[in-house]
Amino acid sequence: MIRSKIMHFYRLMVTGFFAATLLAGCSSTQDGVATSGVKLESQTKISDGALYFDGKKLNHSTFKNPSKGTEYDYFFGRKISAHGDAVKPYKHYVFMTWYKGGKANRNVMLSRLNTTTGSVKTIEFPHRHTGFRGDPLVGESHNTIGLAISPINGTIHMVYDMHAYVDDNEKGRFKGRFVNDFFRYSYSIPGAAEVADEDFTLTQFVKDTSEVSQGDDDYKHLTMTGDLADKQNFAALTYPKFFTTSDGTLLLYMRWGGNNNGAYYFNKYDAESQKWTTFTPFNHKDQKTHGNPYNWGLYGKMKYVNGKLRVGFQQRSADNNDRYTYQNGVYYAYSDHPDGLGQWKNHKDEAMTWPLVNTDEIKVFEPGDYIDHQEPNSVHISGGFDWTVTAKEDIHFITQVYSTNRKRKDFKHVATHAYKPAGAEEFIISTDFTGADSIYTSGDDVFIIGLNKDGYPYVEKAKGGTNDFVSVYTQTSGTRFLHGTIHISKGKVYYYLMENGKGNSLPLHLQIIDLGVN
Repeated sequence: MIRSKIMHFYRLMVTGFFAATLLAGCSSTQDGVATSGVKLESQTKISDGALYFDGKKLNHSTFKNPSKGTEYDYFFGRKISAHGDAVKPYKHYVFMTWYKGGKANRNVMLSRLNTTTGSVKTIEFPHRHTGFRGDPLVGESHNTIGLAISPINGTIHMVYDMHAYVDDNEKGRFKGRFVNDFFRYSYSIPGAAEVADEDFTLTQFVKDTSEVSQGDDDYKHLTMTGDLADKQNFAALTYPKFFTTSDGTLLLYMRWGGNNNGAYYFNKYDAESQKWTTFTPFNHKDQKTHGNPYNWGLYGKMKYVNGKLRVGFQQRSADNNDRYTYQNGVYYAYSDHPDGLGQWKNHKDEAMTWPLVNTDEIKVFEPGDYIDHQEPNSVHISGGFDWTVTAKEDIHFITQVYSTNRKRKDFKHVATHAYKPAGAEEFIISTDFTGADSIYTSGDDVFIIGLNKDGYPYVEKAKGGTNDFVSVYTQTSGTRFLHGTIHISKGKVYYYLMENGKGNSLPLHLQIIDLGVN
């Protein structure tokens, strides 16, 4: 661990010289250390006031009594803006979604930065953040906004503000709050992504005029197919994430179901007919009904990377008496079909059952093997998990495992980096790794990108198929940030960030960082 600890110390403490290239009219300078050609191109303020949950964290015992004051109490986490699938570049524009601050506002927002002129234009939608189970006084961090722009017809697509909502009655879990409003999809007319600044307004978006329309200012659609008969295919979904395939096709994936009984579902956009398909499952939900000994859910991500649709996750079993408090294992699969409709295989290139039922078919390794505890719920594997695949097919997983009871004498915390170089038979698993929240790729390299303890962005880099991470960029002054979300395209990082501050209405910024890769 010596090399990793020295690297981590360097990441947090290094100081250095000016390393920013500016975009005219919209950027602010930052100081930083950069090597290997990595440099900050620009920083642009997107908004002065985006929603943030600054109140108390609530649970199932307290959520019915939230603060009625200025503080915004929340369930799960504090992040809601600059969170999730919220930033996408398109030609010389960058699009970003967010919720308007503060607590009384909560509108869904869409901003467009013109990187040529530096102008930022923003559309405010009528819809306001619903809140936990429909209570606007309780913030809900899972209700992120997914965003996509079709490179074929220039349409803008947004799916937002939902966490497994269903069309229940007044006695149901959601007390009838989401009747005919459990799925929220907004889309624009063709070419809207490129209109002049003065025309970038709500008029570019298509109103819902169906029989379930909520009025003249309703831009939410209950289905993506345009057919209300399909509405049950759009129920109980969470975590929207859009992809653009190699030929410009848009895909969307979401999780269907709950934490220990769920499935990954995905659908496809036909730009010619301007319609989406219904959802297709990667795996079956209710796995016991398909012959598995237990039900399970997925904690991870579906990604479209290096020309293929892929899945990497940890499993959360419905067995609450095993040694794992939450999830366990690392699982991976990919599809050789251009849209993921079949030809699914494990990391050994062996065909798997599709839709998947038994996760053993695609298991990579067990992080829990690095801790000896055998008592029920004694091993905790949650957070710090991500994966990526380089252009030459190096596969990388990062994860963390530790003792559930942090006070036990034999407490253990292990961060692992599992990687399979292109052409190798098996994964190499290293514990010489400090841990991270996310891992990314561009070209043949892998990157760890995040915020250090001072709230400044940093970048670490390793050659694909290795564990040799080195610091290549660290910002050392300027704006301090709370959190952010990242999209990488054509060797550039689009780092969408919330500024550190107090209250439930905080500024947002976009940094564009050139990774210095081909």
